[in-house]
Amino acid sequence: MTFGTPQQGLALANELIAEGRSTFTFREVEQRLGKSKSATANLLKRMEIAGLIDRVRRGHYALRQLGVLGTPAAAEDIALSVSAAFIGMPHRIAYRSALYEHDLIVHPARTIQVAAIRRVRTKTISGRGLNVVIEPLEKLDVGRIRCGNSYVADLHRAVLDAADRPRLVGGVEVLAEAVATAAPKLNPDILIDYARRLGYAAPLRRLGSMADTLTLDPLAGAFAPIKEITADLDLEPGSDEPVAWRDKRWRVRWPRTADELQAVVAQ
Repeated sequence: MTFGTPQQGLALANELIAEGRSTFTFREVEQRLGKSKSATANLLKRMEIAGLIDRVRRGHYALRQLGVLGTPAAAEDIALSVSAAFIGMPHRIAYRSALYEHDLIVHPARTIQVAAIRRVRTKTISGRGLNVVIEPLEKLDVGRIRCGNSYVADLHRAVLDAADRPRLVGGVEVLAEAVATAAPKLNPDILIDYARRLGYAAPLRRLGSMADTLTLDPLAGAFAPIKEITADLDLEPGSDEPVAWRDKRWRVRWPRTADELQAVVAQ
């Protein structure tokens, strides 16, 4: 195959597609072609301009899908962009991004949220902000499932993560929306198992408080603390808002009244 014609980028794309590839790195193309770094960079730049590929981050690329040529990968396929950006690194689409992937919330975050064992040297993916949450591998794997060539938190892990760090997903209103939407599909035993494995005593208390107070079946009344409750905790840690209501059973302080969050759930 020669690469001195306008069809050279298409030929390379066809080869990669034939191999079942959707992501690749600069180094892989350089080795495949046996060309210099500058020649490889020129080819990939022409492919990017032609809309055949998306430069997800430095040295990492994703092949564009038919029908969306020229559209940044993250615009319609977060998993494609994340898999390209995190090639070879254990990771999980997480927090608000995971809630959106599971259709638990209406509006996605502008920033893509990924849990990984270490940071990457980029602050954006396909033009969107990137927020990497560092996790040890043993916790990263809990509730991690395939999503294309990437990985995403499964439904139970996504809800627990949101309860662990409500501010990362957009606050208690987003948490309430997600938990209420997911509730009919959630298995309390799986949530309890994940909480034990992750040491998520506080997130489980938040879920228990919301499930009981908002009467979210089948979660209401299904939880018990996995650790002795010795102090109050906030439904949204780090919030500057005053306490509007306190759940006496779970000892969870809410920045909204139960009626206010019930109205969010009922929308």
